[in-house]
Amino acid sequence: MAPFDIHVAGTGTNRHPAERSILTLHTQTKCFPTIPEAETSVVSIINSLLDAIAPYCHQTATTGSTKAEDNAPISHYSLKSFETSQGRDTSMSFSKSSSHKSTYASADLIIEFRDFALLARLATTIGAMENVKINCLEWILTPATRATMEAQARKEAAKHAIRKARDYAEVFGGLTEEEAQSKVRAVLVKESFQYTKFTKPKLHLGKANGGRMQKSEWDYEPQDVGVEVKVDGTFTVEIE
Repeated sequence: MAPFDIHVAGTGTNRHPAERSILTLHTQTKCFPTIPEAETSVVSIINSLLDAIAPYCHQTATTGSTKAEDNAPISHYSLKSFETSQGRDTSMSFSKSSSHKSTYASADLIIEFRDFALLARLATTIGAMENVKINCLEWILTPATRATMEAQARKEAAKHAIRKARDYAEVFGGLTEEEAQSKVRAVLVKESFQYTKFTKPKLHLGKANGGRMQKSEWDYEPQDVGVEVKVDGTFTVEIE
């Protein structure tokens, strides 16, 4: 019997409890007649948020740096998407004219938490603030843990593919289990999908009240984070 090739796919997965959480807050002012007023308002909102997290984060405001050995409850924060927008508004009375320009400003504050109990406490308080809403909550791993998990998942994917190739070789090549271990070898391996996180933050609805649901509330219960690696392999079965 001539040698033949076997094409199979292998999958490896790994899970680990989340080590960090990323909370994204969106702030937006009410309408103002001028850009400076809107910008001043959104800066005031952001400063209030920074004051709320300052006791728990040892980040230098000017450089954004933190100490590598620092185990503060909040490991990092950053500000992005600061912008102003203008439009025509006929519902406000800044002047005697029936139509005028109105301006609002917005910005996003991204906070990385180590302490999940603090996350739940602060997010509940901050989420109730006027002109602030929670845009996103994500559970993540540290880079070191993620790298370790990816390595383990790659090995599991490779072992899975090899096991499948040997199983087919035993049937189609008439090999014993021992022969398959020595006569099946990989000639081409391609990683088809390297990294997938398959847990996402949950969004709960409150208890029913008179047949209607109350406003949505975020679930701050930490979740596991998983990685999944897939490989496509071509294996040659050496038949003497």
